[in-house]
Amino acid sequence: MGGLQITNVETIRLSYRYSEEERWQCPGWTTLQRNATLVRVWTNQGTYGIGEVSEDSCIPQSVGSIIDEHFKSMLIGEDPFQVEKLWRKMFVRSLHWGRKGGAIKIISGLEIALWDIIGKTLNRPVYDLLGGVVRDRIRVYASAGMSNEENELIEEMQGYKEQGYTALKMRIGSDPRGDVEKVRRVRDALGAKMDLMADAGMSYVDAAWDFNTALRVARGLEPAGLFWLEEPLINDDIDGYARLAAETDIPIAAGENEYTKYGFKDLISRRAVDIVQPDATRSGGIMEVKKIAAIADAFQMRMAPHIFTSGVSLMANLHVIVSSPNAIIMEYDRTINPLRDELLVEPLAYRDGVVTYPKGIPGLGVQLTDELIEKFKFIPGEILQKAEFTCDHAY
Repeated sequence: MGGLQITNVETIRLSYRYSEEERWQCPGWTTLQRNATLVRVWTNQGTYGIGEVSEDSCIPQSVGSIIDEHFKSMLIGEDPFQVEKLWRKMFVRSLHWGRKGGAIKIISGLEIALWDIIGKTLNRPVYDLLGGVVRDRIRVYASAGMSNEENELIEEMQGYKEQGYTALKMRIGSDPRGDVEKVRRVRDALGAKMDLMADAGMSYVDAAWDFNTALRVARGLEPAGLFWLEEPLINDDIDGYARLAAETDIPIAAGENEYTKYGFKDLISRRAVDIVQPDATRSGGIMEVKKIAAIADAFQMRMAPHIFTSGVSLMANLHVIVSSPNAIIMEYDRTINPLRDELLVEPLAYRDGVVTYPKGIPGLGVQLTDELIEKFKFIPGEILQKAEFTCDHAY
């Protein structure tokens, strides 16, 4: 068997431990550490591609074992250009145990690495291979607003406004009645012209809102004129999402915890959301997100991918965004994260609410050197400090 072939698959775990001053909070936890689980796929020509497995940094030790014992043998000896064939093989052979969740995230990372190989081999950026660019600049929103302390939160959000951001996202989800008031105060501080999103993150709390609570919160937030309300229900409550989207004027966004075109089919066809949020490192890979985007586009539905881990995640999703007409905005994580910034071949250039991206870099535009692997050597242990469990969501 001649030509380009895959010869090896590595799993590489990276960590950055926050100092006490750098830690940040979301409703439900405090983040102590950022992890990234990367895959490196080698070829017989000595080239390699980098992908990311967005397993939420919670089970990084398990990912390498699953790849070695289950997925690696499916790829060795194969042509990395055969993306559709290899994706289907990995997906079908995992159906009986991994239709959603961890298995799809692993497939996502491996698929992304294939695109990196293809781009490097052809000396073309990945976006050129996805239909070319539809935008040279990307509007971004500052994904921030982590503080639970109101004055600190408002000061943070005003700081992003001063930096020229035209869209900001804040976190809610711990206290329905208090959340409504907090969003109102942030809106008053920012003024009416700023696009403001609120992320309830109901897939990350121990006691998620029920439909009635989510509806009351949404109606309470309607005067704030939100750009969207994100994940107000657990990700499997499609019925609840469809009801909520129909009963509130606020656009509903979700999808960062949904998997493959099959999972997104119900969200889209039932109009359970107004904005879909797939993630190339979670939802099945770059091509799968392109397919999800195409299905959404057929329903005149907008897309805004979830992006919140390393530089590999950032660039994999960026290539989708710049090549997808219905991608409306890009998430721009503003927490401290060297695993995001130092893995880029060239940094993104931010100015006045938009970023410009490096042009012409072959592949994804990410780097993984021995020095970076050593600098961010994996640190075992807890990465999140959970808040005390509560189920008091009365509102």
